Amino acid sequence: MNLLSNDFDNPEKVRKWYLGVHAIFKHIRETNNWSKEYAWDKLKTELINSVGSRNFVPDDLDWVKDILLNDKQPSTEECLRVSQRYPNQTPLLDSLKKFI
Repeated sequence: MNLLSNDFDNPEKVRKWYLGVHAIFKHIRETNNWSKEYAWDKLKTELINSVGSRNFVPDDLDWVKDILLNDKQPSTEECLRVSQRYPNQTPLLDSLKKFI
């Protein structure tokens, strides 16, 4: 099980994670002078590469896109589902890190 799974069972920790990934995404966009859409295109490619195109679920891409571009706040259930789907990985954090 993903080490973050326990954190995602706590709404306050989910909120902190959400604010953190938003801050990182914003930093990447501002540092590179990228639009949200361009930054998303770059991140999406990296996400697919990090997990492998066969293993990545398209719904997960839509979920991350909604979080980063549409300011959708994730539920604990959604976060737990994704962390359980990728138990030994943190695809979003790892992908964001590559642009910092």
